Amino acid sequence: MRVLNDDLLEAWVTGWAQARGYQTRREGRFPSAFLHDTTHDWEYFALEPSHDEFAALASSARKSPERLFTIITSRTNEVQGAALVHGLNVRSADEVFMSLDMNGQDIEDPVPLDGFETETVRGDTIGTVLVTSNGEPAARGSVAVVDGLAVYDRIVTEPQFRRRGLGSYVMRALTAVALEHDVDAGLLVTTPEGLELYRYLGWENLASVVMFEPKL
Repeated sequence: MRVLNDDLLEAWVTGWAQARGYQTRREGRFPSAFLHDTTHDWEYFALEPSHDEFAALASSARKSPERLFTIITSRTNEVQGAALVHGLNVRSADEVFMSLDMNGQDIEDPVPLDGFETETVRGDTIGTVLVTSNGEPAARGSVAVVDGLAVYDRIVTEPQFRRRGLGSYVMRALTAVALEHDVDAGLLVTTPEGLELYRYLGWENLASVVMFEPKL
């Protein structure tokens, strides 16, 4: 299992931002991304911040009602308590940061599923997979390669196409794209709905993800 540290978090933020076209910058030792398509403001990310670091980042987050502050942590209850002290509300606390050892993963594109068509786009560092049925989008996902890591993002199956193996198919197709590069591990953040799929595919939990927003 990968050891979760600042470098791993920064690689994930960089790949996640690249996949979504977000601008990035740093706040001290912590990365941040400008969410131009949703909040039109910055989201800060921190791995196990100290009390002083938490206070400083919370102060930055409170400068705008749309600014977000996300903690990667094994101390969920403690950081939620700190948020109350520093004027933040919990926006979500059920996401999970996960990792996958890429050694032994299939390097070949998966066989297309009956009744579906696949469009795979391979860029220099970003790949996307779109699965359609009679021209209707059924499932999609993207992967960005950063410093030997494959960062998976927005793995989505449309409701009417679920329970047909499309999630697994998209993940395997993206993994084949990622393994065209020199990568040794995969990273992603998932909601509870994706946990069963990713665990089935061999992914392991590294930490909880807690997102905060300023109190209005």
